[in-house]
Amino acid sequence: LNDFVHNVMLMVSEPSQERNIADNIHMGEEEMNRFVHRILKSSSASSIAGLGSKSTHPTAPAVQQLVNQELQHAKLLYFGEFHSESRIVAFQTELIKEWANCLGSSSSVGLDKNNPPRIHLIMEHFSVDMQPMLDGYASADATHKSFSEDDEKAFEELITSYKNDFGTEGHDLRPYRNLLQFCRQTTKGEPNNSCPENNEEASCEVHVHGGFIPRNHAARLNKECPDASSKIKFFDEMSSQRGYLPKESDAMRNALFEDGSSFKLRGSTEHRLLIQSLMRGTDLYSSSEVVEGHSAEEADEAVDEETPMSRLYQAQLLKDHAMGFRIASLMLDHYEAGRDSLSSDRYIVIAGFGHLKHHMGVPECVNRCLRQEALLHPNEQRRASAMDLLLSISRRPLSTESNIHQNKFGGNGSALIGCQMMYEVYLEDKYPPMIDAAEEASDDGAEDDGAEQTKRKLLKDLYLQHPKLLDEYLIKSPEISGPLLHFANGIAGFEHPSADFLFVYDEDDDNIIDGTDLDKTNKSKCPFQTDSANKDVKDETAEAYEQVGKTAGMKGNVAKARAIMSQIGYTEDDMAYIGDDDIYNFQGVANPHNVAKINFGEAVLDIGSGLGIDSFLAMRDCGADTCQLASEGVISAPFVVGVDLAESEVQHTTKRASERGYSVPQRIQFLCGDVEKLDKAFSLKNLPMETFDVCISNGAFCLVPDKFKAFENVFKSLKPGGRMAISTTTIVSDHLDPSFEWPVCMRMFASLESIQPMCERIGFKNVRIVDAESPMEMEIPIDEEGVNNNNGRQRFKIHGKYADQFEFLDNMDMDELCKVVTVYGEKL
Repeated sequence: LNDFVHNVMLMVSEPSQERNIADNIHMGEEEMNRFVHRILKSSSASSIAGLGSKSTHPTAPAVQQLVNQELQHAKLLYFGEFHSESRIVAFQTELIKEWANCLGSSSSVGLDKNNPPRIHLIMEHFSVDMQPMLDGYASADATHKSFSEDDEKAFEELITSYKNDFGTEGHDLRPYRNLLQFCRQTTKGEPNNSCPENNEEASCEVHVHGGFIPRNHAARLNKECPDASSKIKFFDEMSSQRGYLPKESDAMRNALFEDGSSFKLRGSTEHRLLIQSLMRGTDLYSSSEVVEGHSAEEADEAVDEETPMSRLYQAQLLKDHAMGFRIASLMLDHYEAGRDSLSSDRYIVIAGFGHLKHHMGVPECVNRCLRQEALLHPNEQRRASAMDLLLSISRRPLSTESNIHQNKFGGNGSALIGCQMMYEVYLEDKYPPMIDAAEEASDDGAEDDGAEQTKRKLLKDLYLQHPKLLDEYLIKSPEISGPLLHFANGIAGFEHPSADFLFVYDEDDDNIIDGTDLDKTNKSKCPFQTDSANKDVKDETAEAYEQVGKTAGMKGNVAKARAIMSQIGYTEDDMAYIGDDDIYNFQGVANPHNVAKINFGEAVLDIGSGLGIDSFLAMRDCGADTCQLASEGVISAPFVVGVDLAESEVQHTTKRASERGYSVPQRIQFLCGDVEKLDKAFSLKNLPMETFDVCISNGAFCLVPDKFKAFENVFKSLKPGGRMAISTTTIVSDHLDPSFEWPVCMRMFASLESIQPMCERIGFKNVRIVDAESPMEMEIPIDEEGVNNNNGRQRFKIHGKYADQFEFLDNMDMDELCKVVTVYGEKL
């Protein structure tokens, strides 16, 4: 029984019990940052974005965003880890460095550089008894001669002392080398070289504290305390003699036991179910009301029974209460010490995830200790201090600074970071390319090593090229969505998610992202197209629309064109102005005129003018269709210029403009040109840039490979004070699932979320993404029969029934996948 209890206790303390510590790879700091990972945020069911392919450390941008936008002003952070896992420690190290950098920046702290802010790192790996050893390692001054001044030698001396002088905890400290050495450098007064942009005054000390009761005492509670008398002696030793727990006279003692006579440590049904699930793999997040053969009510009734599981739970609670008491006492002591700069002290707790998950265990014990201190301590000032701290950590961290350094809390809020191995999501059973690769390997009788190499490559490609798609697979997986998003739905009914931020990482030691992988990412303009492919797409587009232009003179379906235009916002007046001789040549995805609001007397540019319908409407709106010419050969506003990639369409629209009675080219002209090289097209007609009051486009941007260049040229073509209204189709997310072969047009669509920041980066102001209210699919009750077939010849159509390879689109809701918008922006 004792062996069973001891082994299960190790499982709770180290959830990654399957990992062989002796086989753990201690990677260098740079390599430790080169692995597949995502940081998921529970409150928004999304990721902390950032893949720093241009950075020395690919994790850095995501960590910077996490700290700067989410955690910078926190008072207390909890980090639930799998012990001695190099990838987790790499993340912890970057996190603490970034937090220290933020707090130590003189511009953000504004404190006396002689009294720098401090982060207190409280680690499960060290017992409270080890504090003198940790203090000696940190200072390396004349009072602690047992540690060398050389960091490498001192770390080896720390490991030797950890094993030989104490030997109770048994953690592998080597993966924490960089983290502990960084902490030592900050307390020795050495400069922080992790952030080159730091100024000389920027500094933040990171002090390491032992956080746990020695492990052997938790085992004693199971082995040596079968009755109340033995428990009285045990808890008296833990409190009065050793100081691991509050003494009987302390206010915090009231947080310790369920009642004063049973000596049963305070816990909860939800927490007990959590610990039980970590042992047995129980699903606590489904809607089932049965756990391990018992209903929730039966499980509650079984709490009072003395069983191996109940004794294990009490041993777990002993460690949680001891650490909670340690953290609360440190925070109160620092708070009351009287040094002004101590108001900026922050705390981060690193412990096994089982001690922190769902904000239970240690976090509950910290809050209970502070609450009892605030209620029952005899000193009024101490009660007020406890209340201040309790209030400051009983909320989410402030995302933006609000006089944070002027208040006495020195930070507000607490947050929990957890970890999960990516293999637990079983992507190989969900991601189509991995499924196909596995099937091919099985069919070919391929070796296991070859199949594993393929899976690793697919995972890296997914991470580097389609991170948002990876996020979707992770967030939708039951293994993550249950604890992170649906935590309240199961039998335990948890109040909080498993973590506020979840670090999901690839634990495969052989799947390292190297420079070759990053170079491929940097050189790709978009996830679907290479430069040569972009040229092919542009050539294919021009060729297709050349065919359209050549058949534009053939009679088309007037009724169908009217129905489509009516659906997307064109009025009867608009369609009457165009007339039946042109309306069947309508091309577009929306009505940009509703957003552009062209005024009389303006110069208008139409990008992708096609067969001229929107250019003709612009002639009416700006008054160029009736305005007299100033003098022969002089072009002045109002006028319209249409630019299109297809020469045949330019010829057709020029001919139709003359036939409609417009003044060509003084009031309207059409140019053959590429929006990515707009200045070249203009130069051929001696048109300067910065000529136009308004630029419209209806669908042309859908197929432009380089969206940034196209919008940039629109910006350059506008006068100061000009505006754009670009109607285009977008992908709702930032990717298309690469497991499908998508039509080339869809592969070229911009992601909806990318357009506004791109336009703002170019220089547009007051950017708006306007819903065009143009459905991707519409029912058009118009009979195709009876349309003039032009003596058997057919008009060339761009859009028709999907080719066989695209039949899968018939089963998709295109309005969920895509969205038509009009992009508005001003050049001020």
